[in-house]
Amino acid sequence: MPDGGFLQPRDDATRALDERLQELGGGSVRRLDQSDLVVYAGRGFVDGWRVAIGFTDGVVRHLDVLVQPSFPAGLPRIALVEHPPKLTWPHVESDGVLCLLPLDAEVDPRDPAAVTTNLLGKGSRLVEELLHGSCIDRDFREEFLTYWNYDLSSRHEPDSLLNPVPPSRSVRAWRGARHTVIAEDDAQLRDWLGNRFPGLDTRHARMEEALFLWLPEPPLPAMYPHRARDFDRLADLAGATEILHRSVERMPNSLLVAIGANGRGGPGLVGVTIAKPNLTMRAGPERSPSVHRGFRPGRLPAAVAISRMLGDEPVRRMAIRRADHSWVHGRGNDARALTLAGMRAVIVGCGSVGAPVALALAQAGVGCLDLVDYDTLSWANVGRHPLGAESVGANKAEELARSIRSRFPHLAVAGLPMDVFALMASRPDILNDADVVVAATGSWAAEHALDRWHEAADRPSPFVYGWTETHAVAGHAVAIASDGAGLFAGIGETGVPKLKLFDWPGGDKALEEPACGAHYHPYGPVELGYVTSLVADLSVACLLGTVHRSTHRIWVTGKTRAAALGGRPTEEWDRLGLADGGRQAELPWPDGDPGDGA
Repeated sequence: MPDGGFLQPRDDATRALDERLQELGGGSVRRLDQSDLVVYAGRGFVDGWRVAIGFTDGVVRHLDVLVQPSFPAGLPRIALVEHPPKLTWPHVESDGVLCLLPLDAEVDPRDPAAVTTNLLGKGSRLVEELLHGSCIDRDFREEFLTYWNYDLSSRHEPDSLLNPVPPSRSVRAWRGARHTVIAEDDAQLRDWLGNRFPGLDTRHARMEEALFLWLPEPPLPAMYPHRARDFDRLADLAGATEILHRSVERMPNSLLVAIGANGRGGPGLVGVTIAKPNLTMRAGPERSPSVHRGFRPGRLPAAVAISRMLGDEPVRRMAIRRADHSWVHGRGNDARALTLAGMRAVIVGCGSVGAPVALALAQAGVGCLDLVDYDTLSWANVGRHPLGAESVGANKAEELARSIRSRFPHLAVAGLPMDVFALMASRPDILNDADVVVAATGSWAAEHALDRWHEAADRPSPFVYGWTETHAVAGHAVAIASDGAGLFAGIGETGVPKLKLFDWPGGDKALEEPACGAHYHPYGPVELGYVTSLVADLSVACLLGTVHRSTHRIWVTGKTRAAALGGRPTEEWDRLGLADGGRQAELPWPDGDPGDGA
């Protein structure tokens, strides 16, 4: 183990930093004491220095250099002592600490004095730039989510399924005891809620009107709404005054408003709740709150209702958590996510290969998944299956669908407890509507039948077949596309693949359970992970339209592991140039009559 000598101890590092700062600043540097550090309460700073710096406006200001117990491994922070009020300048937090580097910035901990003096220079240059003012509005707008979150008045964070693009519009919301969800319409809300909270009776869940205001540019802090009346200005900028007024004249108890705009990294969302004002009809102990004060119930003029709802009542500013498909799959910046969202994949066989592939396709953002398997999960399956103890004894397809829906409630996932033959006989539409079919049954009879169906249907979409060799020392993924040979071109009549990368001179060492015909190979999910990733990757390539001809991809383990298990590379190993293994390769599926096996 390293002895830690590559880093200076904190006492040595702070001593070196003190010497460097004194050299640079002379008499303008002083060591901070505990009373100075109190203003930074909660940040854990244990030491610091105050440096006096003259700026181009003729004013001498002070920057604090602050370190935490993790110094020199931890990043020093720089703070402006004479900082303006909160949200006056970007990159300056409420206690004056400056944001100089991204959160994932890495620095060299072996020379903490150089790192710190470099940060001190960045801090003084930032203050100069802020004094000139040219970057203030730009930076507030480009990173508006950060600055909005500095000024929240509610810790509640609704989840948003909205597509964050113009125009401004009326949308829908659901409020639970601990969760609030905002969506484009009731159908989207009910589908998501049913997946996310399986016990919720979505048929009777109460949906309510909400608003989405799209601003042409992000709001500056001076525009953040603090009172309901501040919304008229925002609605005007969003071209949504009529929508806002129509919503508030109905006098809801509260109105959830999502506000969207494009920042530097793409669209962002923030939220505000407008509450019904608490006006009173009469003074004294019998006073009763009523927004209808001065008017009979049901006779409040629209103009009066609007003025009262958009009056002096404080609003609640909150963060919004994006949970829409584009954000979950690529943080809004993966163009493939939009394509995959409209795709349907069918996975036939939800065992140790098919189930991880199904989960990977869900994580990739495939919008619709149909999972097919007749078998139930046993304890022996759990060690290399995404499902666990809670699903033992239940159908694999139904349980896997339930699990994926709860983890990715924006996707449509169905589990069909049937075998391949029942699928083709009773639900051929499932196969017909698929953009890709993934076969991982481990059964030659089943995959032979699928291949015959595929040929008879003129290969409307790619079929991907995946399997492992003994002990998962090699994995195969084959895409049978509209162009190229069918499955039989590379598979023998009894289902044995023609390409084999390992022989087993001592036998394949299959083990047997104390039951008739129950054979298995004792490999685990780590080895299998390479194979399932291979199959999932080829399936996604088919969905994205980059596979036009029947294709074979292989993965092989290293020779050392195979040899330890008793495996010996075949002649195909050298022909394919696999060197010492531990790699992936792609080769064309063997030429042949595309109708073979039909």
